[in-house]
Amino acid sequence: MSVKEDEGYKPTKEFLNHHSVEIIETRQAGKRRTRVTDQLWIDYYLKHKHIDNHQYAAATRLLSLYRAAGRAQRMTGKMEWTPPSTNNEMTEYASDSFADFIKVARRMGRESYGCVEDVVLHDMSAAEWARQKGRNPKAAPEILRMALDDLEYAFNHLNDR
Repeated sequence: MSVKEDEGYKPTKEFLNHHSVEIIETRQAGKRRTRVTDQLWIDYYLKHKHIDNHQYAAATRLLSLYRAAGRAQRMTGKMEWTPPSTNNEMTEYASDSFADFIKVARRMGRESYGCVEDVVLHDMSAAEWARQKGRNPKAAPEILRMALDDLEYAFNHLNDR
């Protein structure tokens, strides 16, 4: 049984029972795509109003910088071997993204960045992060909100000296 290119894959009823999805129009005329809206912990926190839209936007912006810089975890390996001294893969866009990512991380501070790094980039729950750091898990959402406010401030002042 082959799937037509127009149709794509449809989510099953079991999947829809556990996740919420939305249909998004693509840039191609008449084409739509299904997007899972509660795939990450930051999606969950937004959906349940633990964080607001500004904090969510800052978190997704950091995540996109992280992925654009090529730092996202790879699920598969590469078949060809390249010597460790050469780095041909990093494009100008990736290197600019990595530089901005480092600026944001340095501007935030160690504690705030540590929380944001684990929750946003490594998709760990805030409560789990708090337990690992020896903090009260009930205070974790408030700590995450403050860290995301620091992240938003860092993005707003990214090019300040």
